[in-house]
Amino acid sequence: MTYYTEQTVEFLWKLRLNNNKEWFLAHKPEYETLMLEPTKALANAAFEHMRDKYPKYDWKLHISRIYRDARRLYGRGPMNDHLWFTVYTDKNNHPAFYFGFDPDGFDYGMGCWSEGNVMLERLRRQIAVDPAPAEQLARKLNRQSEFILWGDRYKKQKYEAGPLLTDWVNRKNIGLHSQNLHPDGFGPALQDRVLAAFDWMMPYYQFFSTLPELEESDQSM
Repeated sequence: MTYYTEQTVEFLWKLRLNNNKEWFLAHKPEYETLMLEPTKALANAAFEHMRDKYPKYDWKLHISRIYRDARRLYGRGPMNDHLWFTVYTDKNNHPAFYFGFDPDGFDYGMGCWSEGNVMLERLRRQIAVDPAPAEQLARKLNRQSEFILWGDRYKKQKYEAGPLLTDWVNRKNIGLHSQNLHPDGFGPALQDRVLAAFDWMMPYYQFFSTLPELEESDQSM
């Protein structure tokens, strides 16, 4: 298995500063060795871990491309200066686990992206009926320092759900995000860290993925 190294970080900084097709093509072998191969190796390890440990879910794996969508460059260079992967299922509105590596380091987490804020509406309705499971997860989150709750907030508070959950329900999307972006070790140590993090987040995944579905008429609210 290949791993990220300090040279990976150096390469990504150079790519950020020389984001053009000519430079990239001249250094493509470095990209493949230093960035693409380690990303694929870690992604496959994470996918196999989730598949073997949580076989009830039909896991799938997506690895990003280095080339940006030409329709969405918005004045930026043609290459991403980072790669990421997601481990997910095709089931509607289920969360996804992710890992990303850029010149500043790495990050990982679990996100809930759903059209029309469906996941958050399901969460609000469940909390109104029985807040205890979400409160338990909120306490678990508050007892550690590796992850924070993330997601775009409303400009003004719209919902009230008590001291533990009000911040949860006043968002447009929601997930967990790692706070440490600076590599403190590569090789097997990083792989072990990511797999352990996915395991730690699994109760949150299970909670969000089992929230009661909305009626079809509710999804346009």
